[in-house]
Amino acid sequence: MLRVADLEADDRAPAPLASADMRRLIGDRLPARHFLFVTGPFGPFSTLLASRLRAAGDRCTRILLNGGDIVDWGLGQAAVYAGPSTGWGAWIDAYMRLETVSDLIVFGDSHPYCAAAIEEARRQNIRIHVLEEGYFRPHWITLEREGVNGCSGLPRDPEAYRREASRRAPSEPASFGPAHGALSLRVFLYFFGFYAGRPFFRGFQQPYPYSPLRQGLAHTRKYLGRQVRALIGGKPRDPVPARYFLVLLQRPGDSQIVRHSPFGAVGEMIDQVMTSFAGHAPPDARLLIKAHPLDHGIERHDQQIEQLARSLGVGGRVSFIDDAPLDGLLGAAEGVVTVNSTGGLTAIELGKPTVALGCAIYDLPGLAHQGGLDGFWSGPEAPDPALFDHFKRAVIGLTQVNGAFASGKGARVAADGVAARILAD
Repeated sequence: MLRVADLEADDRAPAPLASADMRRLIGDRLPARHFLFVTGPFGPFSTLLASRLRAAGDRCTRILLNGGDIVDWGLGQAAVYAGPSTGWGAWIDAYMRLETVSDLIVFGDSHPYCAAAIEEARRQNIRIHVLEEGYFRPHWITLEREGVNGCSGLPRDPEAYRREASRRAPSEPASFGPAHGALSLRVFLYFFGFYAGRPFFRGFQQPYPYSPLRQGLAHTRKYLGRQVRALIGGKPRDPVPARYFLVLLQRPGDSQIVRHSPFGAVGEMIDQVMTSFAGHAPPDARLLIKAHPLDHGIERHDQQIEQLARSLGVGGRVSFIDDAPLDGLLGAAEGVVTVNSTGGLTAIELGKPTVALGCAIYDLPGLAHQGGLDGFWSGPEAPDPALFDHFKRAVIGLTQVNGAFASGKGARVAADGVAARILAD
């Protein structure tokens, strides 16, 4: 195994301040902090954030767990862990003590390496900063202490949002435009490095049930299939019924399913929802089940839904939708069923009754339906628009930073905002 000393740069001396703005921000400060990065979003965001923190005189290092991390971060000011996953907890505990880490920065809190690092950081009273995609997309990213989504520190009392919103003005974020091409390139480069570095990182354990290569090939097959269908006219879509409920699926292997819900897989959620629909929905209601935009298609939800609908006697009332835009489907929906999708927030903002089957930050009285799934089909509870306004204003003020991980400009703006908030912590 490569040793920490093999690749760690001498970064003990604080870097000089890079800008007058940063100097005005930090003023008189305590001795330099040591920020340790464990995982990050695809692309340059982590290095951009580190440059802002170093400009304030602090030290930043990253743990390199695979070759993709080297693509995004480089080899400088880093430590390599190439041992087995079973030894990671003890190793990161020792590293944080030896290197006097003051702050841990992770992307998501459900990746096994992140979860273990967070646990060790708590034992050492190290500050924890968790980044994630925005609760309100596309122009926000999330920054919370301790955890996000089901592990969020946001209050569970609607009145707390009303009080917090009264102290905050509405925020209008800057927009950054589409970044699908840039993100695709960054994902490709990351996993090219991942596979190129496998001989040196044999102990790394991929947290997903399917390998990156298999997922990439499946996404490619889906994309090419859509292009071919578009060229030849494609299969006409079934007409959207006049009365329907919309189900938003999670991406297979997503932490929203495996960690923040009672389901072990997306298929289990489909089974429960369809069984409840068949037994309790009005006979003239239809069910549209929409795949997650990043669903690779390895798990054939379409086949499961077709077979289950026949066995439950609702074969003509349930449809699977793979690629239709969410906005168009939400418009006429009578209600929305989700686990913990950000699409649920969009539905609530549009005034659609929504039931969350997992640990969602918006699963609150007055926002989401509280009467259980069986009662949802005949008596869905509509959200309170005033409470949602308070909720949105408070959540943005407490946890959201304007920016976007995938966009070049968005990543720079996000790095500025995250650095400012962390340094003021």
